Amino acid sequence: MELTWVAVAGAFLLASFVKGTTAMGFPLIATPMVALLVDIKTTYALLVLPNILMDTFQIARGRLPWLLWRRLLSLLAATVVGVFLGTRILVRVPERFIYLALAVMILVFLVTVYLDLRIKVPPRWEGSLGPAVGFAGGVLAGITNVVGPLTALYILALGFEKREFVKAVASIFFITKVSQLAAISRWGLYTVEILRWSVGLSTVALLAFWVGLRVQDRVPQETFRRILYVLLFGMGVVFVCRSVA
Repeated sequence: MELTWVAVAGAFLLASFVKGTTAMGFPLIATPMVALLVDIKTTYALLVLPNILMDTFQIARGRLPWLLWRRLLSLLAATVVGVFLGTRILVRVPERFIYLALAVMILVFLVTVYLDLRIKVPPRWEGSLGPAVGFAGGVLAGITNVVGPLTALYILALGFEKREFVKAVASIFFITKVSQLAAISRWGLYTVEILRWSVGLSTVALLAFWVGLRVQDRVPQETFRRILYVLLFGMGVVFVCRSVA
């Protein structure tokens, strides 16, 4: 059992480092890795706290993005609704379907990267498309614990510059995870042991996250991305096999 938790900590280190260097990727990487070691519900419970802490840090760097929040208000509200619906779906479906959903999320993300999709969203579409993306992203987050690929594609399509992109993604992730925390708290998973491990793993995550921020400009980004994509592809294959086994 102790070896299992060592492996879980390793997954947190890798995923948090990636989030520090790229502003996203923590649930996308940590969820499938940790789910290979413990059950799905425990995985979700362990990941929520460190995710909230890292997103809070990213939002708080510099000025608070009040105008950005106002622009994304309808998307954020729809995300909350989607998270609660997705969580209700999660507790009613077999784990094999969740594994398959995780694999699909990973592989779809890799396909969009490979195709180098660059979509533009006209300003007049934001009023209707934003809530739809928020709701869909919330449902996916509730079921798979991963919202990053869909959210990132939409925010990129809005044409935000780098700093705004980081704060927009972090704000959406923060709302998603706080909603998820409220939704999964009814499962009764937060025992003393789980809380102890969650706090300890959060410390590990924040350390790796800080290191990722420090080296973000020193690591060749293209080389790092290629290694990450190979790792994600391997995870996707593993989850497809687990879903059909």
